[in-house]
Amino acid sequence: MSSFSDNWLTSAIQSGESRTLEFKAELPKDSRKWTKTIVAFANGAGGKLIIGINNKRVVTGIPHTMDIFELRDKISDTIGEMCSPQIIPDISLMNINGKQILVVEVYPGSDTPYYITAEGLERGTYIRLDATTRNADDSMLQELELRSKKRFYDELPFPSLSVERKDIEKLCEDLSLRAKHAIKMDDLVNMGVLQKSHRSFEATRAYGILIGKHDYTSRIQCALFKGTTRVNFIDKKDFEGPLYEQIEQAYAFVLKHINMAIGINGIVHEEKYELPPEALRELIVNAAVHRNYMLPSSIQVAIYDDRIELSSPGTLYGTLTLSEAFEGRSAIRNKVLARVFEKADMIEGWGTGLKRIMEKCPEYGVAPPVFTEIGDMLRVNFYRPSYAGYREKTHTDQVTDQVTDQVTDQVTDQVTDQVKRLLACLGKKEMTVKEILKVLGLKHRPTFMADYLRPALKAGLVELTQPDSPRSPSQKYRLVHRSKQ
Repeated sequence: MSSFSDNWLTSAIQSGESRTLEFKAELPKDSRKWTKTIVAFANGAGGKLIIGINNKRVVTGIPHTMDIFELRDKISDTIGEMCSPQIIPDISLMNINGKQILVVEVYPGSDTPYYITAEGLERGTYIRLDATTRNADDSMLQELELRSKKRFYDELPFPSLSVERKDIEKLCEDLSLRAKHAIKMDDLVNMGVLQKSHRSFEATRAYGILIGKHDYTSRIQCALFKGTTRVNFIDKKDFEGPLYEQIEQAYAFVLKHINMAIGINGIVHEEKYELPPEALRELIVNAAVHRNYMLPSSIQVAIYDDRIELSSPGTLYGTLTLSEAFEGRSAIRNKVLARVFEKADMIEGWGTGLKRIMEKCPEYGVAPPVFTEIGDMLRVNFYRPSYAGYREKTHTDQVTDQVTDQVTDQVTDQVTDQVKRLLACLGKKEMTVKEILKVLGLKHRPTFMADYLRPALKAGLVELTQPDSPRSPSQKYRLVHRSKQ
């Protein structure tokens, strides 16, 4: 029996169920109710099924009258009998305050798709979207099949699209201009954009996407709204055609509709946008390169009074999580597009895009964008400092001198931007999670707990006001004073 870390358990309970975590007070008698979650974990970023915690996040434990070892064997045998291909979980017995808890950990699988054998591949394949387990649709099933073969959708043949010399010449010319060095037909072949067939060339999906002849949903829709909801249009444009032109047109649309501020650098007045243009462009490029082109929906860029909202079809790819993405890990969904954009110097190939976005925000004195997975979509909200309620929504005041004195030694390059946002938000205050979420403009509690609060608690930068009652509804958090450290 292992000793369960109180900190680990407290963090897990505070975070709540998520893409990689699910609680059960007891093992359901209907095995399908929990094996589908095991399958979903294996098809995604992995995860833990914890038995002995109920859906209200209370540690109930497993009754001592139950043979825990028999239960562990039953779980292992059921997974082996019901799931295909084979899933081998790591099952650990833990103890917290005298209560037994069973943790069934499933690692990301390499033989996707995993499914419940009796239901068959099409009906029995499940995926994890946020804190729910759902059937995989046709596009996700295809993506899982491609992942197991180490194939990518954009490198697949596109036989219905004919390859015309004028299109190839335009593509090479356009990419060469952006790269500032020659990109030739042979480069397109080497990158997988075109496939050689005897004396002719065959199109790939990437070729169709790049020249704007893939599908009508492979576009970027932009709109300016009055207010903070999608009700009253002021301006809207749908950008189609070559992908790189879509990106540039969408970027120009955003710059056209955000405010310009005047700053003073010495005696020189400088004009600058209210949000960092480099970060805005990076967000649009990332959406275009990493979206799921199998989904019949478009990238949408919505500009509201208070924010810029970018929605991209497809969640994070494969086993990647948001916290890993912020640390610089990347998982490429569209291998060919990524190669082309790197070759054309439009992206950096080291997975540093998100970190560069976050680094630009402090330079501008604005809050970093907020990333959220919503269903089968990745959404980014970038809040505008020109909005009257910006302070209340994002609380981007710089950390005061007093706060700076308290945390100077801790706020280093090793502290994430999310933690820095939390520290700036707390300032001199004591706040509940609900209050913090409102100020930061966040809606997804599990992401906040995992990426903001837990790292700050672990680093000793933030503390509970009621440490003896960690789950109290009135629980508040505050900065740790240096004298306490």
